[in-house]
Amino acid sequence: MLGKKVAAILFGLLMLGMPLTVGSVSAAEGSVTVILVSDNAADKAIAEYLANETGAVIVTTTWGVYDPNVTAEIMSYAPDEVIIIGGPDAVVDEYVADLEELNITVERWGGQNRYETNLMVMERAKVKFKLEFNNSVFVAGNDTLAIQNALQLAVQNGAVMVYVNKSTNVTKLMEKFEIKEAAMVKTQASERVMEHVMEQLHECNCTAMEVQANVTKETVLQLMVQVQERLKTIEKMANETNSTALMEQVRVMEMTMEKANGALQAGNYTEAYQMMLELQVRTEFSLKAANGEMRMAIKNGEKAALEREMGKLEAQISVMEKAGTDVSAINALMEQLKVAIQNGQYDEAGGS
Repeated sequence: MLGKKVAAILFGLLMLGMPLTVGSVSAAEGSVTVILVSDNAADKAIAEYLANETGAVIVTTTWGVYDPNVTAEIMSYAPDEVIIIGGPDAVVDEYVADLEELNITVERWGGQNRYETNLMVMERAKVKFKLEFNNSVFVAGNDTLAIQNALQLAVQNGAVMVYVNKSTNVTKLMEKFEIKEAAMVKTQASERVMEHVMEQLHECNCTAMEVQANVTKETVLQLMVQVQERLKTIEKMANETNSTALMEQVRVMEMTMEKANGALQAGNYTEAYQMMLELQVRTEFSLKAANGEMRMAIKNGEKAALEREMGKLEAQISVMEKAGTDVSAINALMEQLKVAIQNGQYDEAGGS
């Protein structure tokens, strides 16, 4: 089987000592930590907060999607460790397998949802990186614009950034982090949630400051770009797996995109923004389903599995080539394997 040959090739690549030679920061220049996170606004903001405090490098993957080029990008930094922020639905386990194959230390800081992940990261950062928090910034965990503004405020003030919803026990969180001062960041989309936060802050005699972030046309357009890219990814995976259900989901979400665009053009920015927040969530459900379809296709189809492995190798070889390694012999072998796969000669390609 080709899978065995691919594994052998990969092992050979690793023996070239990539972690010592590849990357903008070499092993000799000090420890390098890479944070791998999805493009989910909540998780990514936590990653950016952590990177700002520690100097870690951030690598981003599309939510729920495996891309071998992401692994290759991580390799290019020659990291000593990789911290994954988010659960396996957000940052899929295929990345963990890749990193373990490369003998890179990896740990996941992720809960069942963005709220659990948020608290886990903040608590572990206190221990691992000795972070100390002077006060707190509360923000609705599903309000992208408010989260972006909360991140800036938290970094500026050395504050713990906490995601909340209508069921959050704010008093308990203030006790957990041993703080009495809080800032609340909101947009028109999260006013009710933040009213709940304010009520509880009054009850615990905590000092509260409100910050209003206003939705603009540019805010909506930024979200539209991200959602459109996700829809393209879902559509691509739907075509690769022949999934009519996924294609139907894309069609329905594109209709919502059109409605949001209509609201945007009419100047109803908050209405358009709320629809885009909804689409962010819906695309994540579809990406999770698409990844499940892709895994099934790879499990049941030898060609799909081989193409996945070839993609991994090509991405890693590209990193080696950019680092100045002579990969001509490897490329020649790769071309032979590609031809064998295209001709359906899987046994021959696998050397069995």
